[in-house]
Amino acid sequence: MEQIISTVLGFIGGVIAWFATNYLGRALLKFWDLRLEAHEAMFLFSDVRADSIRSLGRANEGSLRFRELGAKIEGLQSVLPAPLRWYLHKRSYDLHEGARGLIGLSNALGRDDDSATRSRVQAQRALRLPVDPQEQEQVDRERRLKDVPI
Repeated sequence: MEQIISTVLGFIGGVIAWFATNYLGRALLKFWDLRLEAHEAMFLFSDVRADSIRSLGRANEGSLRFRELGAKIEGLQSVLPAPLRWYLHKRSYDLHEGARGLIGLSNALGRDDDSATRSRVQAQRALRLPVDPQEQEQVDRERRLKDVPI
Protein backbone atom coordinates (compact mmCIF):
# COMPACT_ATOMS: atom_id res chain seq x y z
CA MET A 1 0.00 0.00 0.00
CA GLU A 2 2.82 2.43 0.86
CA GLN A 3 4.46 1.70 -2.49
CA ILE A 4 1.25 2.54 -4.37
CA ILE A 5 0.84 5.82 -2.45
CA SER A 6 4.48 6.69 -3.10
CA THR A 7 4.07 5.97 -6.83
CA VAL A 8 0.87 8.02 -7.09
CA LEU A 9 2.45 10.97 -5.23
CA GLY A 10 5.52 10.74 -7.48
CA PHE A 11 3.29 10.76 -10.55
CA ILE A 12 1.33 13.78 -9.26
CA GLY A 13 4.58 15.60 -8.48
CA GLY A 14 5.83 14.89 -12.00
CA VAL A 15 2.63 16.24 -13.54
CA ILE A 16 2.86 19.42 -11.43
CA ALA A 17 6.53 19.90 -12.35
CA TRP A 18 5.79 19.36 -16.06
CA PHE A 19 2.90 21.83 -15.90
CA ALA A 20 4.99 24.50 -14.14
CA THR A 21 7.87 24.05 -16.56
CA ASN A 22 5.80 24.14 -19.73
CA TYR A 23 3.03 26.53 -18.74
CA LEU A 24 5.02 29.14 -16.81
CA GLY A 25 8.68 28.43 -17.49
CA ARG A 26 8.45 28.37 -21.27
CA ALA A 27 6.59 31.72 -21.41
CA LEU A 28 9.03 33.34 -18.99
CA LEU A 29 11.99 32.04 -20.98
CA LYS A 30 10.43 33.40 -24.18
CA PHE A 31 10.08 36.81 -22.50
CA TRP A 32 13.75 36.83 -21.42
CA ASP A 33 14.83 35.83 -24.95
CA LEU A 34 12.76 38.59 -26.58
CA ARG A 35 14.03 41.13 -24.07
CA LEU A 36 17.60 40.12 -24.87
CA GLU A 37 16.92 40.36 -28.62
CA ALA A 38 15.44 43.84 -28.18
CA HIS A 39 18.52 44.99 -26.27
CA GLU A 40 20.84 43.51 -28.88
CA ALA A 41 18.91 45.17 -31.72
CA MET A 42 18.93 48.55 -29.98
CA PHE A 43 22.68 48.28 -29.49
CA LEU A 44 23.28 47.09 -33.05
CA PHE A 45 21.23 49.85 -34.70
CA SER A 46 22.09 52.65 -32.25
CA ASP A 47 24.26 54.47 -34.82
CA VAL A 48 21.54 54.74 -37.49
CA ARG A 49 20.80 58.44 -38.01
CA ALA A 50 18.29 60.28 -40.20
CA ASP A 51 20.91 62.64 -41.62
CA SER A 52 23.22 59.90 -42.86
CA ILE A 53 22.61 58.47 -46.34
CA ARG A 54 24.86 55.51 -45.51
CA SER A 55 22.41 54.52 -42.76
CA LEU A 56 19.38 54.05 -45.03
CA GLY A 57 20.02 50.36 -45.75
CA ARG A 58 20.69 49.63 -42.11
CA ALA A 59 17.62 51.69 -41.15
CA ASN A 60 15.39 49.48 -43.29
CA GLU A 61 16.93 46.34 -41.78
CA GLY A 62 16.61 47.72 -38.23
CA SER A 63 13.07 48.90 -38.85
CA LEU A 64 11.99 45.43 -39.88
CA ARG A 65 13.73 43.83 -36.90
CA PHE A 66 12.17 46.26 -34.38
CA ARG A 67 8.73 45.76 -35.91
CA GLU A 68 9.07 41.97 -35.61
CA LEU A 69 10.27 42.22 -32.01
CA GLY A 70 7.43 44.57 -31.11
CA ALA A 71 4.90 42.20 -32.65
CA LYS A 72 6.39 39.20 -30.84
CA ILE A 73 6.39 40.98 -27.47
CA GLU A 74 2.80 42.19 -27.97
CA GLY A 75 1.76 38.68 -28.97
CA LEU A 76 3.47 37.20 -25.93
CA GLN A 77 1.79 39.78 -23.69
CA SER A 78 -1.63 38.79 -24.99
CA VAL A 79 -1.18 35.05 -24.29
CA LEU A 80 0.76 35.16 -21.01
CA PRO A 81 -0.75 33.14 -18.19
CA ALA A 82 -2.31 35.37 -15.53
CA PRO A 83 0.22 34.44 -12.79
CA LEU A 84 3.12 35.31 -15.07
CA ARG A 85 1.47 38.57 -16.22
CA TRP A 86 1.02 39.49 -12.54
CA TYR A 87 4.65 38.60 -11.76
CA LEU A 88 6.02 40.72 -14.61
CA HIS A 89 3.75 43.62 -13.61
CA LYS A 90 5.02 43.45 -10.03
CA ARG A 91 8.58 43.49 -11.39
CA SER A 92 7.68 46.74 -13.28
CA TYR A 93 7.76 45.30 -16.79
CA ASP A 94 5.21 46.74 -19.21
CA LEU A 95 5.17 44.55 -22.30
CA HIS A 96 2.50 46.58 -24.10
CA GLU A 97 4.48 49.83 -23.73
CA GLY A 98 7.68 48.01 -24.67
CA ALA A 99 6.06 46.71 -27.86
CA ARG A 100 4.69 50.18 -28.66
CA GLY A 101 8.16 51.65 -28.14
CA LEU A 102 9.73 49.10 -30.49
CA ILE A 103 7.08 49.72 -33.16
CA GLY A 104 7.59 53.48 -32.76
CA LEU A 105 11.34 52.97 -33.10
CA SER A 106 10.68 50.93 -36.22
CA ASN A 107 8.65 53.77 -37.72
CA ALA A 108 11.19 56.50 -36.84
CA LEU A 109 14.52 54.74 -37.44
CA GLY A 110 16.48 56.62 -40.07
CA ARG A 111 13.69 59.19 -40.50
CA ASP A 112 13.37 61.21 -37.28
CA ASP A 113 16.11 61.01 -34.65
CA ASP A 114 14.08 62.71 -31.88
CA SER A 115 11.14 60.36 -32.33
CA ALA A 116 13.50 57.37 -32.50
CA THR A 117 15.12 58.45 -29.24
CA ARG A 118 11.73 58.84 -27.52
CA SER A 119 10.61 55.41 -28.73
CA ARG A 120 13.91 53.75 -27.77
CA VAL A 121 13.75 55.21 -24.24
CA GLN A 122 10.09 54.16 -23.95
CA ALA A 123 10.96 50.57 -24.91
CA GLN A 124 14.01 50.49 -22.65
CA ARG A 125 12.03 51.76 -19.65
CA ALA A 126 9.15 49.36 -20.25
CA LEU A 127 11.44 46.35 -20.63
CA ARG A 128 13.77 47.55 -17.85
CA LEU A 129 16.79 47.74 -20.11
CA PRO A 130 19.71 50.14 -19.56
CA VAL A 131 18.94 53.66 -20.80
CA ASP A 132 21.59 56.08 -22.05
CA PRO A 133 21.59 58.97 -19.53
CA GLN A 134 21.86 61.59 -22.30
CA GLU A 135 18.87 60.15 -24.15
CA GLN A 136 16.97 59.92 -20.87
CA GLU A 137 17.68 63.59 -20.15
CA GLN A 138 16.62 64.60 -23.67
CA VAL A 139 13.29 62.79 -23.36
CA ASP A 140 12.68 64.16 -19.86
CA ARG A 141 13.49 67.71 -21.03
CA GLU A 142 11.06 67.38 -23.97
CA ARG A 143 8.35 66.11 -21.63
CA ARG A 144 8.87 69.00 -19.20
CA LEU A 145 8.82 71.59 -21.98
CA LYS A 146 5.86 70.08 -23.82
CA ASP A 147 3.22 72.04 -21.91
CA VAL A 148 5.23 75.24 -21.40
CA PRO A 149 3.86 78.12 -23.49
CA ILE A 150 6.44 79.95 -25.55
